Amino acid sequence: MLKNRQGFRRAANRLARAAACGLMLAGGVWCDAAAPVPPSKPKQPPAAKTVKRAPSRDTLQLSPEAQARAEAMAHYAAGHLYELRREPERAIAEYEAALKLDPGQAELASKLGAEYLRRKQNDKALAVLTKAAAANPKRYEIQLLLGIAYQSVDKRDKAAAAYTVASKLDPLQIGPNQSLVGCYLRDQKVADSLKTLERAFAQKSEDARYWATLGDLYALTMRAPDAEKAARSVYKQKPKTDRAIECYEKAQKLAAEDLSVPFRLAGYYVMTSRPDEGIAIYKKLLEKRPDAIDVRERLAYAYAAKKEFTQGAAQIEEMVKRQPLNWQVYLLLGSFYEDSKMLDRAQANYEQALILNPKELQLYLRVARLQVAQKHPKEALQTLQRAKERFPVTARVPYFHGLIYSNMKDYPKAVEAFAQAEAMAKARKEDKELIDSSFYFYYGAAAERSGKFDLATQLFRQSITLNPENDEACNYLGYMFAEKNINLKEAEELVKRALRTQPKNGAFLDSLGWVYYRKGDYRKALQYVGEAARSDAAKEDATVFEHLADIYLKLGKKDLAREQLRKGLEIEPKNKSVAEKLKSLGGDAPQKKPAPPAAPANP
Repeated sequence: MLKNRQGFRRAANRLARAAACGLMLAGGVWCDAAAPVPPSKPKQPPAAKTVKRAPSRDTLQLSPEAQARAEAMAHYAAGHLYELRREPERAIAEYEAALKLDPGQAELASKLGAEYLRRKQNDKALAVLTKAAAANPKRYEIQLLLGIAYQSVDKRDKAAAAYTVASKLDPLQIGPNQSLVGCYLRDQKVADSLKTLERAFAQKSEDARYWATLGDLYALTMRAPDAEKAARSVYKQKPKTDRAIECYEKAQKLAAEDLSVPFRLAGYYVMTSRPDEGIAIYKKLLEKRPDAIDVRERLAYAYAAKKEFTQGAAQIEEMVKRQPLNWQVYLLLGSFYEDSKMLDRAQANYEQALILNPKELQLYLRVARLQVAQKHPKEALQTLQRAKERFPVTARVPYFHGLIYSNMKDYPKAVEAFAQAEAMAKARKEDKELIDSSFYFYYGAAAERSGKFDLATQLFRQSITLNPENDEACNYLGYMFAEKNINLKEAEELVKRALRTQPKNGAFLDSLGWVYYRKGDYRKALQYVGEAARSDAAKEDATVFEHLADIYLKLGKKDLAREQLRKGLEIEPKNKSVAEKLKSLGGDAPQKKPAPPAAPANP
């Protein structure tokens, strides 16, 4: 083992000089096909009185190109040796030097590019892979990595172009198609996704994983919005069979013993409203694997899709009988009951799981969440206190405290809890992922309700920075500006951004209308708030009708304004703001509807 950098360099130089003379470097990266090793010749006796000396190492003359290549090989060899010694930083430095001297080395470029991507050094990865792709346009792995690099910096069009090239270079690889579909669906290009899948479907692959994955991609694509419309534009004539099912069946023929394929097929049947066919497959799988928790779980949800909750629960109850001390089975049963809206049963099973495994934090949090949902916030706080005593350093507990205090409308305490959670998460590597866009949205909402406008603004901006597609945060901040009658241009942009994703969202429509109201454009305000009043959101929010009344007042239509205020009070009879406005307009509060007569007593 070499002990210092000079030792590495000497070893590397020896390897490089050998390679420069036509030898292959161990590891396979450099191989000079133009300079093969000459075959050995039979030894001849030396001529009489003639002595020839081998040229010394110092007299070996190389062309500039060969010299650069030799130095590149030396750097590569040093990098390889550093890698063996688990010194990655030194290894990368040597590999970078090697690639700079010999940029055409595709394998080394791929190696470096992949390492940069792993380290999230996306700009470096792009720089290396872009040059490598130009020098080696027909290398599949470089095009694939280039697509990943572009996708990592959110340049999806360029990523799609690289994935398309990779797919053409090796059509039997499903990976590029998988990535392409991801890019297209994120940009709502459903037709392009289907065209990609059709090209893949035309291949003659003998790999079961290829067809199983392709089936998954068809299933995913056909769940996208406007999928049926996209299918009509792609197919001149609708395929006679379901493409996803056809792919799964091809996979089954190629790997009959692989039970994951029928498992996927059953899930697809349930997802496409054919639960009976899915149930039949799950039952056959249970005949082969009666203790398979995942199969029983899916079977339970297949029954739930038919509203047969009792039969669904019975499948997981069977696992309880088989594994009565397995806390995960109770967790699974609790999840099923929670999804089926049977919250009391869900909580009971989570509590049983907690008895069996008090070291599992998520169980405390699930119990607390259900206690809040069932209007028992004080019990939830007690549950969280138990969690805090057992897990004093995790930020998840104060995060949940913040959510519960927000639910209790104790916003100052919520702000305090969120602040504590943020500080703890920043100090603890395991919790850093907690402080994401959603965290700052909840924190910002609590701050706004506490009257901390500047803090709320800062928190909502952070939420949007972390996830520019957080529609709720965009809408909340835009509406908040409109309420304060400030930053109206930015407010309009924020709410419009939210509406691009959810154009029928009543709350977002109301926000945009209110922005126009603040700008004095009452016609546009009436258009958007009027549409919001016709949405489902208005059924639970008196504010929409209050806004509509304010707009009608600006337009000089008092009768219509009074009518909207009455509608608002029907939704929220205790809303003081709406009641006072109605009273100021000389209107009466809507009369309460008489209660229905009591049912006659049993004789």
